[in-house]
Amino acid sequence: MNTLSPTLAVELAEFAYKSLKSNKNGVTDTSMLINRNFAFSSSNSKLVGISGTVAEHVLNHSSGFGFFGLGKKGGQFAGDVVIAFRGTAGLADTLTDLHCGVTVGPNYKAVHAGFNRTFESIKPQLATLMAKAGNRPVHCVGHSLGGALATLAANWIRSQYKVNVNLYTFGAPRVGFGPFALQTETELNGIYRAVHRSDPVPMVPVWPFVHTGNEYRLSSCVSFNASSHKMAGNAPGYLNTAAKYSSYKEMQLGSIQNLAIVRLQYDKRHLASFNTHWSDKIGDALLTLLRESGKISSILAQAAVGGTLTLYDALARGVVEISKMTTEYAADAKGLLGHILNFVGKPSVKVVDITYKFVKDLLMLMLDKLNTLVRAAMPAVSAYM
Repeated sequence: MNTLSPTLAVELAEFAYKSLKSNKNGVTDTSMLINRNFAFSSSNSKLVGISGTVAEHVLNHSSGFGFFGLGKKGGQFAGDVVIAFRGTAGLADTLTDLHCGVTVGPNYKAVHAGFNRTFESIKPQLATLMAKAGNRPVHCVGHSLGGALATLAANWIRSQYKVNVNLYTFGAPRVGFGPFALQTETELNGIYRAVHRSDPVPMVPVWPFVHTGNEYRLSSCVSFNASSHKMAGNAPGYLNTAAKYSSYKEMQLGSIQNLAIVRLQYDKRHLASFNTHWSDKIGDALLTLLRESGKISSILAQAAVGGTLTLYDALARGVVEISKMTTEYAADAKGLLGHILNFVGKPSVKVVDITYKFVKDLLMLMLDKLNTLVRAAMPAVSAYM
């Protein structure tokens, strides 16, 4: 199965936004590169779905969510299927919801409920199109929240049709828990998750949501910058940075996520600051603490069941319980919390007693700080609407 070049993949991700304004047949102008490789001339090429917010589903507000195309004869992708999904500013509330729900995803593992609601609204169209397409390799592409939809679609297509599937995302958020990410990595033919290191959207939702596959870095600045979520422009702009690479092999590969073992020492907490490097380190340290203490399964189970307690209520209680298990775990928990305090700009606050209220308030403070950046990044998606 051939791999889309970074330039072709990112142009397809941008092309998906045209589904909002294309005519009823889904036919719209494409770039020269896309036109040379794929055809979107079918009357069923435009995908329609409903935003993941509860209000949008209640009101049944549907809109274009991307395109379904076929590789042109004689080209390197001849006969392949390509599916491009757009992002949506309407999902900003879902993305930053501290009470985010969890549901069973297309590979029967826990995923973000808001993303999955939108995918479920698109899935019947995909089923019809895939049934007609037959046994063809599939390329799923998306920017921002379109990357989350592409991830869910890739899983579902692989599960249902047993064809080779490649996944390409740009600035995509985290979609599911560890088991979802691991099965995705095992099942798909290739995963190309490109990011600007300073883009805040790939930092959320936070633990225990994790990314799927390795990270391909288009820019390496670790200081958060909402503008880095944009497709166009030079701040730095995904279209601009992806075009500099002829293949993904040329990009800087991020560290292996999800299984990193990280322990943070309390007396080194002053090293932490508010940037993507420390966001990753703190996330890895929390997951290390949860895994090694054996608490991660019960917390994931509580999150999947739902109810009045939020995922972060369960996390806060879990950290408190872990801190009481052994002196080693108590030191790891204190180190983690001390680094979070520095991350959110509260270096003068000391960790004295690890109580539920203290941990929960600190988690909420960190989430609020990250979510403020994410909301600032959403106008980059609104520009296409």
